[in-house]
Formats: sequence, C-alpha cells, structure tokens
Amino acid sequence: MIKTLVDLNENLASSIALRYASHLSKLVELQMQIIHVEEVDHEQRAGGSGWVRKTWERGVKDAGAAAISRLLKTEKVDCTFAVAPRIGIGDHDSEILEELIVSGHELFIEGIISTSKIGDFYKLITNKLFSKAPCPMLIVKNLIINNKVTLICGDGVDHQSMITQFSKIFRGAKLDLELIYYKFQESKELLFLDKSEAGSVLTEAETILAAAGLMVGNSTVVCGSPEQGGDYLGNCGLVVSTFPTRKGPRMELLANSPAPLLLCR
Repeated sequence: MIKTLVDLNENLASSIALRYASHLSKLVELQMQIIHVEEVDHEQRAGGSGWVRKTWERGVKDAGAAAISRLLKTEKVDCTFAVAPRIGIGDHDSEILEELIVSGHELFIEGIISTSKIGDFYKLITNKLFSKAPCPMLIVKNLIINNKVTLICGDGVDHQSMITQFSKIFRGAKLDLELIYYKFQESKELLFLDKSEAGSVLTEAETILAAAGLMVGNSTVVCGSPEQGGDYLGNCGLVVSTFPTRKGPRMELLANSPAPLLLCR
C-alpha cells in the first residue's frame, strides 16, 4: 500500500481533492491519512507553556477536527483512512513537511484549484513544502475522473526517475497510458509527430513501464504552445512529469493544464 498524506481544509479545493483521492484509491491501494493545519499568527498564540497554552491548543485542534469532520460528512466519500486526522498548529508548509519526512509518506495530495497564472504556479512548486518534499506531490486542480494518464517527457525531465516513481505508485493499475515528448513551437495548432522524433526517449520509457506491468497505448511527440498543450491535456485523469527546475515552456504547459498533476523528483 502507498502511504499517502492528504491535506484538507473546509473549502472547495479540499472537497475536490478528497473526491479525487477516493477515485485514486480504486485504482491503487492507498493507506491514506488526513492532515489539517490551523494557521495562527503570533498575536493569536497563547503565551507560556502551562495550562493556558495547553487549553488554547486543545481548543484550536478541536476546531480543526470539527471542520474536517464536517467536510467528510458532507462529501460522503467511498474510501477509508488509516488513522484519525492529524491536526497541526502553525505554519502550513512546515507542519506538512515535518509529517511527510517523519512518517515516511510516499505520496502527498492537495487541492489547488487555479494554477494558470505562471508566476503563481512557479511560486507554488518552488515553495518550502514542494521544493523539500521527499515524495511525489499530487496537485488536484479539477475533478477529472477517468483512467487516462499522460506522462510528459522533454527537455529537463529525468525520465528514469519520473517513471520509477510513477511505477512504484501505479504498478499493475489498469490505466490508459500515454507518453508525450513536448516541444515548444509557435503554430496555429498542435502538431503530432512520430515518437522517433524524440530519439530513444519514448521507446526506453515504454520498456521501463512495461517492466512494471504498465502498457503504453500511445507515444508521440507534441509540438505547440503551452496554452495549446494545456488544452489538449484537459481530458486527462492525471498528468505526470518532474518538477520543472526553471521557468520555461514545460513549466507553462503544466501550469496551463487543468488536469490533476503529479510531480516527481
């Protein structure tokens, strides 16, 4: 089972993430745990370390637990969680990063509805949590429920690492797999070229996936703008790639895609 941490709040993004996690649990075996972080500023914190502070912390955690309970009752998702939700107090990214590292989670899921603004997307994937996380990070942008998974290859992608991490999670799953080698090109419409245009990259990727019991249905080279590519990915149940190391066409492609996004190291 894949040890999975799901970040939830009482909002629309978390509602979508929760439903998507339920869908994902039907494809692969997940051992899921919820985390919710109550962020408080310095002025809201109770001082000292005695009874007053402990009472304050208990009240904050109880409020967080109640919010998650309401969300679960509202959504009525068909999935189970291994343990009770962990309720943290403090900085959101620090609390989650600590949990990921200490508990050895193998996957993180978070709902983030809009990432189409390039600057905001870059800020997200380079923040403390995403840049230091020890596991693949799944950003649920929209609730797209199907088994189509597209792996994005191209310049700057560590294909071996991406496929190894993806295969660990989805080994043996029944997926409609597609491999894309993305190339930036200004044109009126997307161009689809034979996989040989990517050299040996796509053929080698197919071999690695097949060894994990994952058969690729389509491999192709896609040329176009990030906006055109993002539109093409709109019907995918999941898009997979590695963390972009810099701003560029692939990062813009991933930002423009409305599909759930799995980022690997």
